[in-house]
Amino acid sequence: MTELTHTHRTHLLDLLKSVWQRLEKAHCNNPELLEADILQQLQQIIDLLEQQSGAGYVEGHDWLAQIFQHRPQLAPVIDRELLWIFGGDCLHFLTDEEIAHYQEQEEQA
Repeated sequence: MTELTHTHRTHLLDLLKSVWQRLEKAHCNNPELLEADILQQLQQIIDLLEQQSGAGYVEGHDWLAQIFQHRPQLAPVIDRELLWIFGGDCLHFLTDEEIAHYQEQEEQA
């Protein structure tokens, strides 16, 4: 993983916090929909990233890949850009068109 700039880290944290809010709302409306552990794991990732810990990036990648592999019903509440940011196995869940779009965005930056 390359070192995230302040701007990239802030954007990543904003995306993750937005996902946390959507999942928390879903959990409150229907507690059987997802376990509280999922929210706790995401909060831990956010906390680690706020502390600028590389472990937060690794755990975020693993958490995201697990959600898409084992809880695909939660995928609609997760920003697709997170798959690109975390990369690795997460890229398998993006379409070719999405990958091309994010590559083009990076080249323009």
